[in-house]
Amino acid sequence: MSIEIDIDKEKALIMRMKQNERSAFDELVCIYRNKGFAVAYNFVDNPEDAKDVLQETFIKVYLNIKKFKEQAKFSTWFYRIVVNCSLDFLRRRKTMRKVFTQNLLDEEGKVQQFEDKRYEPGRILMNEELSSVLDNCISELPEKQKVCFILKHQNGLSNQEIARVLKCTISTVKVHLFRAVRNLQEKLSGYLKTEGG
Repeated sequence: MSIEIDIDKEKALIMRMKQNERSAFDELVCIYRNKGFAVAYNFVDNPEDAKDVLQETFIKVYLNIKKFKEQAKFSTWFYRIVVNCSLDFLRRRKTMRKVFTQNLLDEEGKVQQFEDKRYEPGRILMNEELSSVLDNCISELPEKQKVCFILKHQNGLSNQEIARVLKCTISTVKVHLFRAVRNLQEKLSGYLKTEGG
């Protein structure tokens, strides 16, 4: 479980971190580890990758804590770093997939076929398949829509908190959320019609 902390204790903790006190950093990791992991996992959809993103996030926090301006809440700054590290990870993974896919071409330029042994016949239930389709649809959203949707609907941040993380207005967040939901409805309606016959 993540530990909740009040603003005064958080400010004292950050002050100790700025004075290079290692135990203060360890406390901060305990407080934000679960929240950060949840955000990263909702972006990268894999626990091991989420751990890597979180590790990168805490390294950046440790290296840049002295640059943190205390006018904003620490959580806002922290979430912004998690989001940026997650998006960077996804960009790197996309590039790696392109390279990997190019290696799957045979001498004639055709994609080689490989048997997918991850799933046994009849093992996947409809709700798992729909969940997978939804995850794919979310991953295909434009970046700002995806960030807003994940922070709002999968991590429970308010529109105001998201606006602070993204450094934009609340109305901009609402527009991105509206468009994200509309795009997902369109993508899923095609899938549901196909499944429904």
